[in-house]
Amino acid sequence: MNMVTFASRNPVTQAVVWEGPAADVAAVDHAVAKARSAFVAWSRTPLDARIALVKRFAEVLKAKESELAHAIGAETGKPLWEAKTEVATMVGKVAISIAAYNERTGTKTVPAADHRAVLRHRAHGVVAVFGPYNFPGHLPNGHIVPALIAGNTVVFKPSEFAPGVAELTAACWREAGLPEGVLNVVQGERDTGVALANHAGIDGIYFTGSAATGAAIHRANAGLPHRILALEMGGMNALIVGKVGNVDAAVYNIV
Repeated sequence: MNMVTFASRNPVTQAVVWEGPAADVAAVDHAVAKARSAFVAWSRTPLDARIALVKRFAEVLKAKESELAHAIGAETGKPLWEAKTEVATMVGKVAISIAAYNERTGTKTVPAADHRAVLRHRAHGVVAVFGPYNFPGHLPNGHIVPALIAGNTVVFKPSEFAPGVAELTAACWREAGLPEGVLNVVQGERDTGVALANHAGIDGIYFTGSAATGAAIHRANAGLPHRILALEMGGMNALIVGKVGNVDAAVYNIV
């Protein structure tokens, strides 16, 4: 069987930044199976231990700020200062996610006349995260960090235009001590994404990308109420500028 390869290029110079094989259906199956196998142990890991690990991940991100920023810049064309801001946002997401988990979960008991209602939270299962091109570090990180804190395992399909950033982020998780199989990266283009989005072994889809692709995922999963769908879809937003004193300054701030 011929292995399909693809590459990401620097949008400015067109130099190849990353090149490798695309995950086929068998590779996606393997990644989902690894995530499923790791789920029981990870979901039973004490919350304090999961939080300690994501905090270590934040420390690794800080230590690798320059390397990550250069990777983001190479694949998206962002200036270095903006890429560094993206890395800082990734670091900040850890504390935000921990606070959100503590605020929104926990056991709650409501007494009634002849019974009591108890609300508890548990990990949902294996979730698929689809990352976009424009913020290849920050936006998938915004799904992955909360999912791992909650005890879920992840199969991450990054944008085919920024696979290098995903590989480096996954390496940061490994350095932080994340157990094998808890986070699995499947690289590839459209066929890889279709195989993952339609896989029977996933329990949730966290997607950031185009409206057309998000709508297709929604249609494909409409009859699966057990599967979480979180779809953040892009669009073109109109902007109307009124009378301003300095048109050049207004244009600069908008851009």
